[in-house]
Amino acid sequence: MSYLEVESKVKSILSGVEVAKVSFEGPNLCIYVRRPLDVAFDLVGEVAKALKKRVVLRADESSRLPEKRARQVISEVLDGVEEVVFEKSGDVYVYLSKPARGAELREAAREIFVKTGWRAVIESGVPRGGEKIPAHEVLAVRQIFHGAYEQRRELMERLARFIHQEPVVKEGPITVTFLGGAMEVGRSAVLVSTGESNVLLDCGLKPVQDDEDFPLLDMLDLDRLDAVVLTHAHMDHVGCLPLLYKYGYRGPVYATDPTKYQAYILLMDYVELKEREGGLPSFSRADVEAVIYHTITLDYEEVTDITPDIKLTFYDAGHEIGSAMAHLHIGNGRYNILYTGDFKYGKTRLLNRAVNKFKRVEMLIMESTYGGRDDVQPPRVEAENALAKHVAETVAKGGKVLIPAFSTGRGQEILYILNKMMEGGLIPRVPIYVDGMIVETLNVYLMYPHYLNPEVAEEIYSGVNPFTTSGAVVIVDRAKRVEDRINQVAKIAQSEEPAVIIAPHGMLNGGPILDYFAQLAPDERNKLIFVSYQAEGTLGRRILNGEREFTVRSLTAGEIKVQMRMEAASIPGFSGHSDRRELMKYVEHIEPKPKKIVLIHGEPSKIISLATSIELKYKITTVVPKVGERIRAL
Repeated sequence: MSYLEVESKVKSILSGVEVAKVSFEGPNLCIYVRRPLDVAFDLVGEVAKALKKRVVLRADESSRLPEKRARQVISEVLDGVEEVVFEKSGDVYVYLSKPARGAELREAAREIFVKTGWRAVIESGVPRGGEKIPAHEVLAVRQIFHGAYEQRRELMERLARFIHQEPVVKEGPITVTFLGGAMEVGRSAVLVSTGESNVLLDCGLKPVQDDEDFPLLDMLDLDRLDAVVLTHAHMDHVGCLPLLYKYGYRGPVYATDPTKYQAYILLMDYVELKEREGGLPSFSRADVEAVIYHTITLDYEEVTDITPDIKLTFYDAGHEIGSAMAHLHIGNGRYNILYTGDFKYGKTRLLNRAVNKFKRVEMLIMESTYGGRDDVQPPRVEAENALAKHVAETVAKGGKVLIPAFSTGRGQEILYILNKMMEGGLIPRVPIYVDGMIVETLNVYLMYPHYLNPEVAEEIYSGVNPFTTSGAVVIVDRAKRVEDRINQVAKIAQSEEPAVIIAPHGMLNGGPILDYFAQLAPDERNKLIFVSYQAEGTLGRRILNGEREFTVRSLTAGEIKVQMRMEAASIPGFSGHSDRRELMKYVEHIEPKPKKIVLIHGEPSKIISLATSIELKYKITTVVPKVGERIRAL
């Protein structure tokens, strides 16, 4: 459909509304009106449905109130306004000091638009009950985003010219190239190519002891890369994304709002950690900032054009807050690919189960982390009982429980469970020290309750911080000076008081956890509890394999030899990945059934075992690619 046809259709549907301008901006169709009061918002939805476009409604500049008066109106409409930022586009960003339900925010945004002529983008705030959680990184993301207004405007103009043109090649081949994450866990990076477009799904690194492996980025032509889709913010999916900007990529990244914030927190922490250890980061702070202001956020089930021939829709993956399955609708119904990223097909304490119903799916690209025949996790209640037992036994001996956890996902869930156990008297009330990026990412869970399951969301909407209600949670300040950090960790580790310590990295492969591990490992009263997957080559896997003598590098102790005498235990039931039964059930329950399944993100033996079982039971062609391999989808 030509621009004139689009404009005509908009004016036809919005008859009675004075339309000043219709334009494309990035993936959006923007409609500017002169009298906001005349707009019937349900008709705007009809425009989106009729044109199959993501619609943004703005008022013409002549119809907007001056900023000072608009600010007053916004404060009258909304309680707890913390910050207001006006942009030349006609958008006003309103940041609240407390969480609010989506329906309330949508109604407030409409009222603000009608009364002021400014399109309000409203973000919930963080409840401040109990421990006050530092929010430096959250504020930094906002500053970067607004400070790069001109860069964002230029990006949206370029995208509009590209996305909304008619595809030149309509019947070309569709291929999928695996740049990483095939027959391995880590460095996930999948390139989907049509005759018209190239879209990269994730761009992570692979953690190995004292080093990292990157995807095969030399196979990427950055000048022809049109979009990056980020499913979630774990380093094995996002860790190499800044490298693309370092080497010249200037296109968009599509992610959910929680993923944007968490990606910044993790990537910036990676840079700072490398610098503190005296190493050279693979990318700079400026590269991380480029990721942020090139990110376009989408909510679940929001269909968006990302190239002339590809529409993207995110679906809840149940892996961590904001984690998404990426559904690519290619051409005018030619082909549909569902890429699961990491997913959990089962409800957890914080999240909903992964979505399994779609309009069309020809190819399913599915993770297989726990695809082995014996990879059956116990029910959550058994895992929680085991955790309670380990904590109670260790505390009774006067020891400390050390829990390595990923900064996003596992750390928050374990903290939530322990907090509830102490609140309910199920385990002794001892300090729960929370360190590292787990602290900063807690903010994201409190800012976006609608990405959590309804029970937890309701607690947050009512003003409760469900992670700190026991009164036992202690937020460890992120000391900037090495000397302060050394004293801080020593005070916690050497105290005679029993305690629980939760810190990243979840595989003991670096981060604050090593500061505590170096000091606690020699004492047999203490206990190390793994609650997540331990990849090959990591310190966590080496411990599970029986090793007990190590040389580790921690910030507080430097390079030190550690003889481990404390007990180690693994509780697999807390994983954010689907186990073997859930993976098979997902293939059974997905609607419609895919014609082809591609298995990635797993150890070779596990992937092969899962592929064999899928083909035997469900009679669906199942492909097991290798890194560097390209397969033909159509």
